[in-house]
Amino acid sequence: MNHDEKRASHRIDVEIPVHIGQEESVTRDVSLAGIYFLTDRLFAEGWDLDFSLDLAYALPGKPIKLGCQGEVVRVEQHDGKFGIAAKINNIEYIH
Repeated sequence: MNHDEKRASHRIDVEIPVHIGQEESVTRDVSLAGIYFLTDRLFAEGWDLDFSLDLAYALPGKPIKLGCQGEVVRVEQHDGKFGIAAKINNIEYIH
């Protein structure tokens, strides 16, 4: 079974700034159920992941930030970086 068949919701190819602690990355794609991003930092499947999504571009002049809690479901080597697929378990509006 490929990854597309396992997905609970449709993914959209979009670059959104994602913050994990002090690190900033950018998403490759997102869905209502999860995200995929590239990072220099190694994560392991099953790890809890706290991150925020910066949607400032959505409403210029009115920054939108979402706080998320999730779980790493897949880790891939990708051009010298790590590709991280994470499901979103909880999401809240920060501002």
